[in-house]
Amino acid sequence: MKRLLPLLLVTTTGLSANELSTNWDMTLSASHQTYRSSPWSGEPVESESQSLDAVIDVEVNWKEWTALIAAKGENLISNKYGAEYKGELVIQELFYQNWLDIGDYSIDYTIGKVRLDWGVGYGYRPLDIFKPYRRNPVGVQVEEGAGTLLASYFSADAEWSVVYTDSSWVDQQASELSQATQQQGIGLRRYALMGDYEWQWVAYYDDVRHGLVGSTLVGVLGSTTAFHLSGLYQRHYQAFEIQDSYSPVSLQQSDHGYQALAGVNWSSASGQTVIAEYWFDSRSWDKNDWDKARQRAQTLRTSPVTSRLASSYARGYGNYNLVQHNLLVHWTLDSSAWSQWDWSKSYLWLSDVTPTLDVMISPQDGGVSVTQWLKYNSYDSGDASLEMEVAARFYGGNSESAYSSIGDKYMILFNIKGKF
Repeated sequence: MKRLLPLLLVTTTGLSANELSTNWDMTLSASHQTYRSSPWSGEPVESESQSLDAVIDVEVNWKEWTALIAAKGENLISNKYGAEYKGELVIQELFYQNWLDIGDYSIDYTIGKVRLDWGVGYGYRPLDIFKPYRRNPVGVQVEEGAGTLLASYFSADAEWSVVYTDSSWVDQQASELSQATQQQGIGLRRYALMGDYEWQWVAYYDDVRHGLVGSTLVGVLGSTTAFHLSGLYQRHYQAFEIQDSYSPVSLQQSDHGYQALAGVNWSSASGQTVIAEYWFDSRSWDKNDWDKARQRAQTLRTSPVTSRLASSYARGYGNYNLVQHNLLVHWTLDSSAWSQWDWSKSYLWLSDVTPTLDVMISPQDGGVSVTQWLKYNSYDSGDASLEMEVAARFYGGNSESAYSSIGDKYMILFNIKGKF
């Protein structure tokens, strides 16, 4: 994909200022992590570490062209064992959008590298079928789109789309699972707005999954409450699987994968928002799988000959979800809410503070992941802004849960985000 960068630079060279617009974003993230013993690797080589990461990205718009380019640096400063500096230039998006008339129909089309997202949901989106995106990260993240050819026809309250994608258009080093699931395929989407309900279905065929169908429904239950549903079936999928014998966990193709999600949103006049979601992913490990992995790893670690084999069972964390059954509760308070209470009216700086809390629960084994954000908007002129954020993520719950077996005990981050 780096061959597209010279094309963009040549295309935009010599343009007048009123033809070209740019928007810059910057994130600087300092992190502190603590580690603990895990069944897969035993005692950690260090108890804690600190590092500094950064990313700066620019969105360029010129006529019908749009580009989003990021420069990312990991471990700019780090005392983590074995950590090395890694810098990347990533073309996240580069596409051309326009429309054409075919008879009595007007067709919108998009060509290029696009982050295409048809999923609904906060914690997980089953219909992120072209490239799964990490949801709600606490640190620096750069997401890339897929090579896309999209044609859409819009009516007053509906849409028909035909899409071709190639997810191998990547600049960043992909994980083993991501590499194995790079696909090329073609599909059809239908979206419709029916009163208070939004409905869509997608049918897609590619050279990895060999066919999938999915659907979503979003509706309003009242003045403060809404719900969202998602479901997807795919014929084949890739996932890390435990072998029958004491062999390393390996990436395998399996048949008939199912994902389903149900969620509800509630917002109050006081500025509070609560989202509750449950989702199931048949491709990930259940409690029996994690129990088997833990028992085998503990057995293998008793012998120096097989101790290295135990670490392969940590590959289960590389699947699409850590566990099959997931429950999430999200809460956030809008910054304008501070002005509604008598005790906080005199603290004007609170009107720039936004607290957020996510609690992830694994119902089968009692594992818990808690993430909190505290954002402070220190400057906002409309054209430029500066935001400071403290974020923390903790893993715990039942001592034999998948979350408690992660080698990371908790991480705390201080992020500075700017737009200019």
